[in-house]
Amino acid sequence: MTTTVTEAGRIPTLHVVADSIPRAHFRAMKAVWEQGLAIRTEYDRKNAGGDYIDPPSRDARVLVEITDPYTQPRFPPMSFCEIGTYIAEIMGIKDHMVVPIETLKEAVSGELSAKEWPYTYHQRLASHPGLDGSVVDQLRLAVERVARTPHTRRAVATTSVPNLDPFLKEDVPCLREVQLRCPEDAEGNLVLNMNTMWRSRDLYKAWPDNLIGITFLQGVLSKRISEAAGRPVRVGSYADYSASLHIYGQDFGAVGGDTERGLQSFFDTFDEESYVARSLTSEQARDMLVIPQLQDFIAERSAEQWRLPPESIALGKRLIEDMESGAVMP
Repeated sequence: MTTTVTEAGRIPTLHVVADSIPRAHFRAMKAVWEQGLAIRTEYDRKNAGGDYIDPPSRDARVLVEITDPYTQPRFPPMSFCEIGTYIAEIMGIKDHMVVPIETLKEAVSGELSAKEWPYTYHQRLASHPGLDGSVVDQLRLAVERVARTPHTRRAVATTSVPNLDPFLKEDVPCLREVQLRCPEDAEGNLVLNMNTMWRSRDLYKAWPDNLIGITFLQGVLSKRISEAAGRPVRVGSYADYSASLHIYGQDFGAVGGDTERGLQSFFDTFDEESYVARSLTSEQARDMLVIPQLQDFIAERSAEQWRLPPESIALGKRLIEDMESGAVMP
């Protein structure tokens, strides 16, 4: 397959709608692969002579809507992380890894080690750092605002720290903004719609795991809004806009096929229906992946490796208990 974009200098804008996360991922992959712009990235590899060894990426501005992110099966067959641990990270289990703001300010022009994190998404959303050392729980404020005024458009949380992020050499947050909106359904119940904005996404390797984690948060926030508002709230549609949704050139062998290395094309391996059929339901993923990975993560050896504080271990145990009881589903 080759890109169909012929207008030089224009990044295409694409729109994908689907009823589930796996179906949306397949359609987005196909759209960006066929219509994305060929463009270099800062991660393209070069040989010793300075010549590129990776082809340019495929890139587009893409709005994806999933009408019901808990449509089953929910978990795409491709994942490049331990999804149970990633869900817990979205909920704050690794917030202790974030470097204090004073340290970040001092190291802003240098490089942080692998054990020094400038942020987690949850930390930026639930403990947004001010340069004076203060923090703001934007998620709590957004929940309270929606519970008080369900039709508000002002329930927004940002990960951006403008006085800090532009000076970081790497690790600028990809997720930029989360918005909660709660229209009513025909029965008068509130429906939590979530919108997110991302500056950059790896469509092939990161997007599916991002979606599982962020829509898990959507489910948790719907319960918090229900408790605060004193009325039923269910999870509604999810939409995200990526200013750059891309497939890296170094992944073209896996996506487009590479006969020399015997790699089959993503689209030869899957059509849309087979991709959905190979996906996992929430119950299957919970029992096979999420809970076992969480149990391993908070186990003594891993807890020591990650320097997990008591509150992180307690969070992990609470997530496991809630999933086992069915109070929440991954």
